[in-house]
Amino acid sequence: MHIQQELDEELNNLFDTIRKKSSIRPPIEIEKNLTLIDDFALKCSKFRGCLVDYIQENDNRLSLRLRNRLRAVDIMQKEIVSCLECFLSGDIKSAYDSFESMLEPRTISRHIENICIPLSDLCNEDKPLFRVRKSDTPLTSRRDMFHIPFSQRHFVRAQRFSVAGLPCLYLGTSLYICWREMDKPDFDKLYISAYKIDKNNDSKVL
Repeated sequence: MHIQQELDEELNNLFDTIRKKSSIRPPIEIEKNLTLIDDFALKCSKFRGCLVDYIQENDNRLSLRLRNRLRAVDIMQKEIVSCLECFLSGDIKSAYDSFESMLEPRTISRHIENICIPLSDLCNEDKPLFRVRKSDTPLTSRRDMFHIPFSQRHFVRAQRFSVAGLPCLYLGTSLYICWREMDKPDFDKLYISAYKIDKNNDSKVL
């Protein structure tokens, strides 16, 4: 158990170091003049570089394990690229299948939370997230400002960041972003809500 605790501590320290690198710390922006896939490959290269640097600079159990898992990292990158290619080409089912199979190995799912960040970093009392909904008729219930219930998922159409049949809650960091994303509708047809995460909430974002 002591060995596992040491490994967990070393791994947490490694991910703390990686998370400090702004170029690969969420929320991530796509580099100018790069496609989504090319930008992803670039950031994967930077992430892999962090792992290689750790391996070269340390001689411990974690560095040995990382050395043995570099191939798994490369395979994961390849599978994500395949998922993106399927999604961008319109083959949504294959994209979801590829993503699901990629996360199945225990070596991946076991540590997936280590690359997550607290949702409270993105959404809190000082920095709420916003949702805007356009409606020609008055909205009288708080539920109307949430996403379509899963029981009515057949009403969900494909959107820029989601697919048909999968209810999603779109949130923006500013009302202006939400308004632009809604294609700049008339203000008198807008309904606005703000979302804040409680300090004790331990939800994370991948």
